[in-house]
Amino acid sequence: MKRRIAMILAAAMAVSTLAGCGGSTGGASQEPQEAVTAEEVSGTGETEATEEAVEEETEAPREDAAAADSSQELVGANTDGGELKPLAAFGGHMTGLRPIEEPKEPEGLSAEDTDKLDRAMRAYTPPADSPLINNAKSFYYYEQMSPDEQRLYDAMLMCASDPTTTDNVVVANSAVDPYSDEFTKQYLVAYEGLLYDHPELFWMYNSIDANMLAATPNEQTGDSYQIYFYFDEPYKDFENKMSKFNDAAQAFLADIDTSGSDYEIASQIHDKLIGQVAYNMPVMEDNTERGFANFAHTAYGALVEDSDGNANYAVCDGYSQAYVYLLQQCGLDAAVIVGVAGDSSSKGGHAWSVVKMDGDWYEVDSTWDDAGTLDEQVEEIKDMDQLSYTYFSEALNDQDYRDKLEHYLYCLTTPDMTHYVPDSSLNYVTKDNKYQFCLVGESEHNRASQQTEGYEIYGWLMDLAPEATGTKFGK
Repeated sequence: MKRRIAMILAAAMAVSTLAGCGGSTGGASQEPQEAVTAEEVSGTGETEATEEAVEEETEAPREDAAAADSSQELVGANTDGGELKPLAAFGGHMTGLRPIEEPKEPEGLSAEDTDKLDRAMRAYTPPADSPLINNAKSFYYYEQMSPDEQRLYDAMLMCASDPTTTDNVVVANSAVDPYSDEFTKQYLVAYEGLLYDHPELFWMYNSIDANMLAATPNEQTGDSYQIYFYFDEPYKDFENKMSKFNDAAQAFLADIDTSGSDYEIASQIHDKLIGQVAYNMPVMEDNTERGFANFAHTAYGALVEDSDGNANYAVCDGYSQAYVYLLQQCGLDAAVIVGVAGDSSSKGGHAWSVVKMDGDWYEVDSTWDDAGTLDEQVEEIKDMDQLSYTYFSEALNDQDYRDKLEHYLYCLTTPDMTHYVPDSSLNYVTKDNKYQFCLVGESEHNRASQQTEGYEIYGWLMDLAPEATGTKFGK
């Protein structure tokens, strides 16, 4: 008996969905393509000759193999025709982002309701200290906004400082009619910018635990309009949740050395974060309202727990917001980027980050850098394809190669992130010199725009996002 292996190009680990960080404009699509198979057949003289040829072909020196082209058609196993085909292919990434709940158009208030809010505002006494902590020196999106947008942002942030009562009413003045398209744009930019500048407002994201309302008097005169912001009901768990979040962030940063360069600080946080957080596949696949309003979508999910009590269990918007928040506490400028990502044929909503290091901006995808998701995917093919499982596990346990996987989308320029093509440095050559493969593929990260179906409301905010042009670090 002679062993020969018939390999079929497959994407057994393919995951390219909109459900990830929760996409809502498409369904989860996790069904693997045709599975890799291995079989043992009777040997013949012809087969033995073919195997000898393959053995000669595959015993090439490691350095020559490692320099091969980075395409997915890499050295593989013998097939019936003597062709070389690859081991099981990885097709797809963890993507997805549920669009944050669009703030409702301001409600028109009667004269009586307006008077009630005015009286509540005058009677309200703010607490001496708010548990909201963010030590950032500046907030990127706020700095890019128009004065009208900043006034709305300021009012919402002041209201958010104490959501434990409905008496915390804050008024913003706007020169724009609150029922106009122009105001809708300003309102969305201010609201989304606030949530991404302040990841500590995790409980407001998707209105998970608290819902802020906007209202305006039905009758207003003059050139200025009043917009009231307040909570529809008290947020009773505010102190508890914020205490857990603040403690977790403090514990995370306790051993981060902030005496080094921006790059060194950002690298420490990046590496620790992806080592601590696990990708929350159940929430990725949950297209219900329960999945939509889960702390897995927030920095709280990454640093504390998801809504089901699973520690450090997040999806992409959770990873990216936690990364930005931690960087902010260390004095680095950073911002969340939202859009769609995947391969050229299939993209899902996604979130990643931009970080300013030594004066230049760089793009970072901490979610896709988390090789722990590959560990889980490889385990899924253990029974169906033992050969690929053995080699992929070998690669993932090779510390040098794993380090590359965990930084392949770290410190890229915007053009490189927009269309990422792995180079030969990401090829892995097996220790027996018989195979080489790449566990990451060509991909695209497209920032949201007014033309991004399902994510149009992000377009205006992403128009303010910085272009990453730094080349000193990373690739």
